[in-house]
Amino acid sequence: MVSISEKDLEALYQQGVRGSSAGFALIGRQVISRLKKTAPEVASKLAELLISDTGTRDVPRSATPVDSDSRLSLLREESNIVFERDPIWDSTIEDQLRGVLLEREKAKELIQAGLEPVRSLIFTGPPGVGKTLAANWLASKLNLPILTLDLASVMSSLLGKTGSNIKSVIEYAKTIPCVLLLDEFDAIAKRRDDDKDVGELKRLVNVLLQAIDEWPSTSILIAATNHPDMLDPAVWRRFELDIKFTTAPPSIIERLLVDSGVSPSISKKISQHLSAQTYSDINRLVTSAKKKSILSGSDLNEAIIAAALSVPQKEGEMLQSTRDMQIINLSMQGLSLRKIAAELNVSHPTVGKVVKGFKESNNG
Repeated sequence: MVSISEKDLEALYQQGVRGSSAGFALIGRQVISRLKKTAPEVASKLAELLISDTGTRDVPRSATPVDSDSRLSLLREESNIVFERDPIWDSTIEDQLRGVLLEREKAKELIQAGLEPVRSLIFTGPPGVGKTLAANWLASKLNLPILTLDLASVMSSLLGKTGSNIKSVIEYAKTIPCVLLLDEFDAIAKRRDDDKDVGELKRLVNVLLQAIDEWPSTSILIAATNHPDMLDPAVWRRFELDIKFTTAPPSIIERLLVDSGVSPSISKKISQHLSAQTYSDINRLVTSAKKKSILSGSDLNEAIIAAALSVPQKEGEMLQSTRDMQIINLSMQGLSLRKIAAELNVSHPTVGKVVKGFKESNNG
């Protein structure tokens, strides 16, 4: 016989009456964990119910929230996102993102153990390093719609109204399994210790903190910021996973270029030269080179070298990889080794060595 204690039943009812899905899930996980030993089949069924989205699908969808004055939508919603190929991540970032997917895949096992899959993430890093891309990729892998907070519509000169807009967004997103992306998070979750800020801004941060605490485990909430130093300290404790995005290291740039059809030898040279660039910078450079190659009928390797050489170098003396790129570029244009040596002010043997190595690598 399956039995649930009177205390557990009372606690479940309290959370249900209050409308707290997070509280209900917490008590539910504890009940399931205890039932796992005495009634494993019931525990399994309850765990499936707790992670399923059946209940939310049966509830009529409310209208997408809009700003009461401008009538502009507060959210951008995308479904069925498709990637031709998985993005190339730094190994640390890839391990963390795939860990999120694994927790969602094993959600039932976690719930039966009294745990839950990760539900709140924060992505930090400069613009163009793949934070939004990662959020979309997770949504695609989980087959969930992604809802993106439209900050321009949400923000108002009346902070009380901004808080109301954000509350509307959160409440709407909680009605369906989804990935909710709060981009430019620093704009709405600023530190509350600034004397210049009025009390209303502090209340806005409190609204956000409460929303994160009550976020359901059937969905994922992702905050993304370029300025982590501006966030209120209390915000950090609410997120279960902090993923730091950085500019692409040479090894990743090399893989990106090879995947785009650039020869391995050229990719290796260019990756050193572009080591300070973001993922979006590199994608733009590759797209530009591909277009030039097609429109002018030139070789992609030649076009990518020319495009890379237009990127400003790092401070200090010229990198050897940059000099080698210049040698290869002039060689592909048909200049003799002697002319290249004279134009770049390097020795004839050095030019010959670089050109020979490039040709052997391509022929190999």
